[in-house]
Amino acid sequence: MKFQVFLNQPFFYLDSLKSKWIYIIGSSVFVLLFLFLFQPYSLSEEIANPINSNENIFLFFLTIFLTAFLGLSFSQFVLRPIFKFYNISNGKYVFFLLFETLVITLTYFLFSFFIPDLGNDFENELNILFQLKNYFRALIVLLFPFFGTIIYSLIKDLNHEIQALENEIHRFQNSYKFSNPHRETPLLIYNENENLDLELRLNNFLFAESSNQYVLIYYLETNAIKKHLVRARLKTIIETFKGFPVEQCHRSFIVNLLHVKTLIKKEGKTFLIMNKLKEVHIPVSKSYLDSIKKRMQKA
Repeated sequence: MKFQVFLNQPFFYLDSLKSKWIYIIGSSVFVLLFLFLFQPYSLSEEIANPINSNENIFLFFLTIFLTAFLGLSFSQFVLRPIFKFYNISNGKYVFFLLFETLVITLTYFLFSFFIPDLGNDFENELNILFQLKNYFRALIVLLFPFFGTIIYSLIKDLNHEIQALENEIHRFQNSYKFSNPHRETPLLIYNENENLDLELRLNNFLFAESSNQYVLIYYLETNAIKKHLVRARLKTIIETFKGFPVEQCHRSFIVNLLHVKTLIKKEGKTFLIMNKLKEVHIPVSKSYLDSIKKRMQKA
């Protein structure tokens, strides 16, 4: 089920001009180095064959580089616009990747008319089974730089998103500190019997974590981290914090946005890091992260 969801998600990793060139140049260099260093598919035997001169070996690797570079350039800059392979799903782009591999195979076939393959066995180039082998070899090798480019794009976009959110957090913190008339209003925390259990200054409250019928409050007192356990529902405490820069970031956590330092990604999950508790990673759910963003944009 999760794989089906992935296939239906939009493919946007190779839409920008920069990402395309990274993919094209990275793939061309990777294929060249991969074949040169590892010499798979009996390539080491052909290179060692005395019938192949150094010039032929050089022309062979040059052909490999040009094949990948020109084939990918043609597919990305000519064929994708023609066939309108933009704003499509991951599943549909898989078909384009298969087609792109075919373009590379045909490009190499065209080069074989001008630059002989190692061994000067041109008759093999006309063999369908030989070309099918070349197709699957090209596909396997191309997968490495293809996914490498996607991972690079994901990391880059993630870092950009985190940096943008950090800037929003800092802007929000500065705006609240200097313009909000309620910044000196105390936070009043009541237990389930509606009795006042804890009173804090906003700047001293860090975050709260719920567990069953209890909520554990983390706060500052004379520059030391303190904990206070309240028998209450997290939902009830959230209601009392309306109007303050305190937001729910997870079903079990609420945080004081004024004490958030940064965000990090770890094993595919998002966490908040507090100024005074750098060793504590507070989980962030995507739905709550979106609400936090909206809250800061309104500030």
